[in-house]
Amino acid sequence: MIKIMKYPGSKLILIPEIIDKYNKSGKKYFIDVFAGSGSVIMNIKSEYKIYNDINTDLVFLFNTLKNNCDIFYKNISKVVSTKKTFFDYYDKRIDFMHNNVYNALKTFYDFNVNFGGMGNTYSKIDKSLYGNIKKNIDNLNLIKNDVIKWNIENMDFKELIKKYDNSNVFFYLDPPYPGKNWYEYNFNADDFRDLNNIIKNIKGNYLMNFNKEDELPLKIFGAPSYIKKYINKNGKTDKNDLKFRYVSFYTNL
Repeated sequence: MIKIMKYPGSKLILIPEIIDKYNKSGKKYFIDVFAGSGSVIMNIKSEYKIYNDINTDLVFLFNTLKNNCDIFYKNISKVVSTKKTFFDYYDKRIDFMHNNVYNALKTFYDFNVNFGGMGNTYSKIDKSLYGNIKKNIDNLNLIKNDVIKWNIENMDFKELIKKYDNSNVFFYLDPPYPGKNWYEYNFNADDFRDLNNIIKNIKGNYLMNFNKEDELPLKIFGAPSYIKKYINKNGKTDKNDLKFRYVSFYTNL
């Protein structure tokens, strides 16, 4: 699976399930409504892709990759050309020049080296950071011919779904985790209720997921369409040491 940055709540482990449901839908359009780091949409094969996120920095980054990927790759490669230059930038918490490409570089760098993929909190210097960011930079070459074809949006989910909903569309929905302050905009109960009202009436297909233990989605959306079990790579949840994690999926397929 391809990824280009760390990000809280990454869905890499769910991608095979998302691919399966999208392929079964037979739709031409794949729309990632809360796309974040892009780890899902860049691993989907689709004739038409739409990336959307409310975070303007991430949207700016992906627009830069769409329009200036080679220039972006050349400049970020200089930043991490050696471990010394990489950790020099890390120690200074980066002060990039203020122009379009360098602003996107700062977003890419911050999400790759900060604590927990949150884009704003740095951890202690960890030498594994260098290898990880080098790999993610190399992955830019794997996605550049794909990203150039994306339609990139910076819209509220309600307006996005209204704009694109039709019988040829598949919406992937991974809303912000309830109760977590990880994102630029965090969902509340009213947002979930709005989303529930929308997906009841859409013309296209959708797949939506939550952690099984999240109580608010269960209260609002009701029982999931199905639940899948995955190995818990972190080895534990907040309260218990668990070998597995459980994901609730909702779909109209």
